[in-house]
Amino acid sequence: MNTHKNFKTKFQAFKSGKLGRTIDITLGISLIGYAIFFEPYRIVAVIIGFFAFTAGAFNVCWAAPIIGIPFKGNSAEKE
Repeated sequence: MNTHKNFKTKFQAFKSGKLGRTIDITLGISLIGYAIFFEPYRIVAVIIGFFAFTAGAFNVCWAAPIIGIPFKGNSAEKE
């Protein structure tokens, strides 16, 4: 069970760090750009791009309730 908790803390640190947020913002902009210029899967690309961009820009994790980590990146508990 310790490995599961270790993964959660490492994932949370990655998502709220500079690299994780930069990847989210870049992915969001790329998907929204794809949706502007290409027709296939336009709506899906916009929705996923929106969630990825907002996750990076506002330091949130939309999958937090499923994973079991805090929703806001700054609200991490210090252990």
